[in-house]
Amino acid sequence: MRALVLGATGHLGAHIVRALLAEGHQVRAAYRTDRFLHVLDGLPVERVRVDLDTLEGLPGALDGCPWVFHAAGYYPRFQERRELAVERGIRSTRRILEQLRRASPARVVFTSSAATIRRVPGRAATEADTEPWPLDRWRPLYSTVKIAMEHEVLAACRDGLPAVVVNPSVCIGEYDARRLSGRAVLAFAKPRLPIYVRHTFNAVYTGDVAIGHLRAAERGRLGERYLLVGHNVTLRDFATLVARTAGVRPPRWRVPYGLVWAAAAATEAAAWLTRTEPLLPRGAVHSLRMGQRLDGTKALRELALPQTPLEEAVRRALAWFHLLPV
Repeated sequence: MRALVLGATGHLGAHIVRALLAEGHQVRAAYRTDRFLHVLDGLPVERVRVDLDTLEGLPGALDGCPWVFHAAGYYPRFQERRELAVERGIRSTRRILEQLRRASPARVVFTSSAATIRRVPGRAATEADTEPWPLDRWRPLYSTVKIAMEHEVLAACRDGLPAVVVNPSVCIGEYDARRLSGRAVLAFAKPRLPIYVRHTFNAVYTGDVAIGHLRAAERGRLGERYLLVGHNVTLRDFATLVARTAGVRPPRWRVPYGLVWAAAAATEAAAWLTRTEPLLPRGAVHSLRMGQRLDGTKALRELALPQTPLEEAVRRALAWFHLLPV
């Protein structure tokens, strides 16, 4: 099978490429900038430049690829206004979906996020816990945009697009050239962060998520969502695992959310002045306070999603960042 991977130089995309190659598929790896091409060094793939903002290169990249993995969804930046960011995410998704309809692939796997899953007090959330669109309550910018984009894809599925939606949690592993989810590892390894807050989240090895994408293409039910998740863990336990694996002292002090909120406001102010991403946006603090436990039974049952130990995922991430002790 020839497969197109959009976002092939991203953390997840690089794993999807390798998972496809491991099962004998031919891969057309789409990328936007040469900056991160090194994550594909030595791999027997066809490299094509695609700009999903202008759609330049996309029709040609889609040609002859029965499978399409869209792991390059729009990622809203801190400085963007909420209304404009949502509008951009919806517009971008609709334009890409139109190109997919014209190309008529046999199967599309759309990478969404576990951030679109509604948080449920008292139990782990599942794919059945959906957020309405428009939203009926405030959500952080990233979650809001991802929910809007996901609804566009699911609507296209109802109109006949042969797509499956997958919802990864926090991905931990190697090939994270952009250091996005890797920040969760780096924060407690180098530089060492001596504090933590009360928070529960789900972390998964990125390689398992990549295999989940392949299984979704092979056997996923069209129009369905699949949580590609691993281990529910407290931030304190995760930080301790990272620190001890990296050979540094684990964090010792738990800080109240009020203090963290004030620190987030300060980092946002600094980010506005320097035109950079804030180290700790207030939206992230809101998510921290809520926490989220996830139930991946559906993907385990229908996709045979692997469950690599979190210790191995952290070890691989630290090795990628050259932070393992000698």
